[in-house]
Amino acid sequence: MPNVNKPTKDEHFVPRMYLKGFSNVQNKSGKGKAFIWEFSLKSMQQIPTLVNIESICYEKNLYELKNEDGSFIAQNRIENTFGKIEEQTSRVIGQIITKSQFKQCLNCQTILSEEDKSYLIIFITALMYRDPQTIKNGMSILQTSNPEIDDCKARNHTLLNLLPMGIDTEWDKNTIIRTAIKDLCGMAFQIGIADDDVIITSDRPVIKWSPDKNEIYNRPEAVVFPLTSRLVLYLFPIEKVKPIGRNCFIRLSEEQINDIQYNVAVNAREWIYSRNPLTEEQIKRVKEARKRMTT
Repeated sequence: MPNVNKPTKDEHFVPRMYLKGFSNVQNKSGKGKAFIWEFSLKSMQQIPTLVNIESICYEKNLYELKNEDGSFIAQNRIENTFGKIEEQTSRVIGQIITKSQFKQCLNCQTILSEEDKSYLIIFITALMYRDPQTIKNGMSILQTSNPEIDDCKARNHTLLNLLPMGIDTEWDKNTIIRTAIKDLCGMAFQIGIADDDVIITSDRPVIKWSPDKNEIYNRPEAVVFPLTSRLVLYLFPIEKVKPIGRNCFIRLSEEQINDIQYNVAVNAREWIYSRNPLTEEQIKRVKEARKRMTT
């Protein structure tokens, strides 16, 4: 969360509270710091040392609106909005972790309240749109149709139309993220559990399959979102899942785990993150996934 007295400059598009679920916490100088393993999709190499999660997935002043002279407009307003979402989502993920560790909860069909589901949907949707490349794409589209708009104005306009700022309620309802949230409503939730730390994630962690052509609500055919190194969230159109399979835990098979790893690799931009170094088998799976993307 940004500090009022010391504005945040390093603004993370994949939040640290999320990456912590795939990290190793080590005691450094009396403080617990979270470190993670990186695999580069450019070099197809495992980075040989752990990296601090604070040093990845961020850009300086990524969400800041600016005047023409470079001064900030409502500094950290968007960052604060995301911080509030992350705080609530962290609470929900923490509850899921706790419940997954108790046998009596594994057969329960009330894992998530409707409020919990809402926070997860908001968080997931924001992750799909808050990254630097999406912001740049928005600027490019705007400037293609309006060549007279300079980079500063194009960036401000893109941020205002992309991200909820919490300033004007009516405006926020029509931002891209708010509108896209509707696409994930009415989905069936399942939480997959692995016995070991084999779930991986990436710098683009939400895996989304396009809606079925006959889907009248424009909901995705499926969404897979790694929650931690042992937990993964599945979303399916509710009519495609029997009542007994909604809002519940499921044990992940080896095939499902392999499929998650494969699709994380397909969806990632440049980096894959994991609690442990990728095994030779996992690296082979990643290479196969990336190779098929180019064929």
